[in-house]
Amino acid sequence: MCTSNMDNREPVESTALPVWELRGALSAAWDAHNRVVLVAPTGSGKTTQVCQMILQDGRNRDKQIVVLQPRRVAARTVARRVAQEMGVELGSMVGYQVRFEDVIAPETRIAFVTEGILLRWMQDDPTLSKIGAILFDEFHERNLLSDIGLALVKSLQQHSRPDLLVMVMSATLDAAPLTEYLGECAVLESQGRAYPVEMHYSEWDDDLPVWEQAAQKAAELLRETDTGDILIFMPGAYEIQSTIEELRHSKIKTDIAIIPLHGELSPQDQDRAFATASCRRIIVSTNVAETSVTLPGIRFVIDSGQARIARFDTEHGISTLHIEPISRASAEQRAGRAGRLGPGDCYRLWTLDNHAKRPERNTPEIQRMELAEVVLLLHSFGVTDAEHFDFLDKPDVERVHRAEELLVALGAITAEPHCITDTGREMLRLPMHPRYARMVIEAKKFGCMREIALFVSLVSGRDLLTRLNREDKSARRNRDGLTRLDQSDYYLLAASFAHALQNHLDYKTCYSYGVNPHVAREVAMTYRQILDILNLKEDDSGAIPLAPNEAIQRCHLVGFIDQLAVRQGGSEEFELVNGRHGTLMQESVARRSPLIVVSEIREITTRQGDKLTLIGIASAVDAKWLRELNPPQLHEMTEHVYNRLNKRVVAARVLRYNNLVIAGEALQKLDPVATGQVLANEFVYNPHPMSVPRWEREVKPWLRMVARKRTQEPALDLPEFTDEKIVQVLALAWEGGASFKDIADRPLLPAFRAQLTDAQLQALSH
Repeated sequence: MCTSNMDNREPVESTALPVWELRGALSAAWDAHNRVVLVAPTGSGKTTQVCQMILQDGRNRDKQIVVLQPRRVAARTVARRVAQEMGVELGSMVGYQVRFEDVIAPETRIAFVTEGILLRWMQDDPTLSKIGAILFDEFHERNLLSDIGLALVKSLQQHSRPDLLVMVMSATLDAAPLTEYLGECAVLESQGRAYPVEMHYSEWDDDLPVWEQAAQKAAELLRETDTGDILIFMPGAYEIQSTIEELRHSKIKTDIAIIPLHGELSPQDQDRAFATASCRRIIVSTNVAETSVTLPGIRFVIDSGQARIARFDTEHGISTLHIEPISRASAEQRAGRAGRLGPGDCYRLWTLDNHAKRPERNTPEIQRMELAEVVLLLHSFGVTDAEHFDFLDKPDVERVHRAEELLVALGAITAEPHCITDTGREMLRLPMHPRYARMVIEAKKFGCMREIALFVSLVSGRDLLTRLNREDKSARRNRDGLTRLDQSDYYLLAASFAHALQNHLDYKTCYSYGVNPHVAREVAMTYRQILDILNLKEDDSGAIPLAPNEAIQRCHLVGFIDQLAVRQGGSEEFELVNGRHGTLMQESVARRSPLIVVSEIREITTRQGDKLTLIGIASAVDAKWLRELNPPQLHEMTEHVYNRLNKRVVAARVLRYNNLVIAGEALQKLDPVATGQVLANEFVYNPHPMSVPRWEREVKPWLRMVARKRTQEPALDLPEFTDEKIVQVLALAWEGGASFKDIADRPLLPAFRAQLTDAQLQALSH
């Protein structure tokens, strides 16, 4: 039987790690500067050792040393490792804090935290008075919050905390732009002692799915070698599971442990990858395994060369999640995993030619992510002009403007000039995305704080509901039986969560209803945290608020008002603001509603390679709620349009949010000026204009003559009859007409001749 042990780490003396060769240089740098850049390769010990050096030197002045980690799994595992090396209990001298866990005590001196935690601390304590040193680890990943954190800490150093020590550390960092940005700073580089890793590339581009290729290579390695664990990199949880299934169908030895590693797993399941084992292991991971402490026993890396990358599409205003090729820097990080404890091999499932065409480094998140939370956060620090803020890399201007538009829609900042509002200040006190903060504020008015606290807990993290296979009719029946309420997906999510709790998060029971028990556990923790923030006590009975409540839908509307959607006919297709279209996810219970608000809009790539816009977590909306809110983007007016089916101008009283038609009521009385304008636009701009005999017989020959004369005799200053000018003249001539039949016999040439002076008309007659 294969057994594992979390405490039996690989036997490496910490002071033997390569970074200790820089001990004197680091001490000198700290004496001369308060900013240090350290470039040290994978396995050098920078993550676990530098913080201990600072503590030994007393550079933190009895204040906390904070080490920022880009991922929760890294913060947790590195903290455990450092506590073990120092011989202290985790949560005492050494601790960590991530979104769902706070293992930090008053006596903690080395704290490993994710970047978002530091930014929240800065809101509560703008000078970070209890912190003596901040280390930005794995900075090459260029996370959005690490860029914001570095910019704010740099400003803090300059203006009020010159004693604050700041270090930026990475294995594959291009130090030149960073040192230019930081100004006067020390730059140190460790050569490291990584063991050699032999690189192997595919000879040709293989059409097989990457999980099949990886499983084949892993099976081959197990047959040809006797020792060494295998680490396989895949882009996401689906590909990981597909790889595991392929491996289990392969003819491999039975004493092999196959271990998944990705962000959707519970902390306990993630920790399995960092434990030693009595048998050979195959770890199948997303890019979470690129960094953090060494995975014990890895000798072989099989790299798909892919990752799921989140981007914000400014053109469509949606977040996208596509599989993309990783950069060469990320590929080097992954390969380095095979050479941490001895010589290794890396098998890349792409060709050498393909490798040369890959980008050198990762695109910083600040240049590809949605920025509303960042812009509002900057307002909390008095930065009202995010477009010109001192970022290491400037974000796209259009992305900043999108964020500002959203914050205006939420009432967090005013329209130009942008100033934070009282609502915005209240939102800042809530440690959540501005949308959810706005929902919570609205919930106070309607007395549904617990419901919205649960709503936010259910939708602000990972998906609680799993995707059901179409063939899994049993799970679909189970899920359909959880609730009969069809006005909001909140009720389905809340009922699913309640069912998971009632069954004590039992793995088998939860999945038989399509509920992820690990996410349910996270929802429970988040719910308790939000209730604490709102000074609300959890229901003594543990009951989950499930009763139908119109106020929940109203709060949903306020937080996502810019994501209204109107159903197209009887289909599951919806039109959204700015001309976007999306398909409602099959899990939604609100599919019969003509008008909905949605929390999720994302563009995905299907397994066939097609792009699909999915919308989900929907609530039905009543148009009267919009009228009561009366946001500045809402307009109600009389509009005239040409009905091509009836071949007539019709009028309606139309309610629009931006350009999305929410509701319309037909009117009998037509505005004569508007009807002429509509007919003229239809005639000029329709690719197949209606036949107007007088136009063909009289006006077109006359316009050709004017154009010819205009070219021959410029001194006459004859007007140019552009499409816009023609529409203007026709609108006057056809005023009061409701159809082309109505205006068929109206003279047109006099209206065009009226655009010329007497002298110009006389010149045309010669």
